[in-house]
Amino acid sequence: MMAAEGFNVQPCRRAGLAAAALLVAVLTGCTGADSSPALPADTSADTSANTETAAPGPSPEGRSQTAQTALAKLVAESPEPSREAVRAAWVSAGFSTEEVEVSQDGTPTGLAVDAIVSAAPDGTECLIGEIRDGKLAMSTAPALTNGQCLLGDDR
Repeated sequence: MMAAEGFNVQPCRRAGLAAAALLVAVLTGCTGADSSPALPADTSADTSANTETAAPGPSPEGRSQTAQTALAKLVAESPEPSREAVRAAWVSAGFSTEEVEVSQDGTPTGLAVDAIVSAAPDGTECLIGEIRDGKLAMSTAPALTNGQCLLGDDR
């Protein structure tokens, strides 16, 4: 087909650029000032079965400090602790065995790992401890949408 005589493409280009600018403005306006990740609506779990077996622990405000103290003591005694020793330190800090997650302490080929990461939920956040090179680093992060703290099955 032949183009119609006298057809000017400049207005079409301007309209296309205006539409693209409007689209960019609308899309950037959709991002709110709060960029925190969304948490699941219901993070509560039925812990009635675990309350009888779990030792009474510190108040929620002191759980982070108690966990850090227990893990620091473990690292001072053993700079490269086993997975079971890390779990025991969390339990001694008042966390139940079922809620504590600990990464593997060895590779499938039998080599030592560079770090052991462990975590436990504390409300809607997770307390996370990493032991690497005989040093402890503690942090917090939002819980995953499934309520766990670490990816994979490390319970």
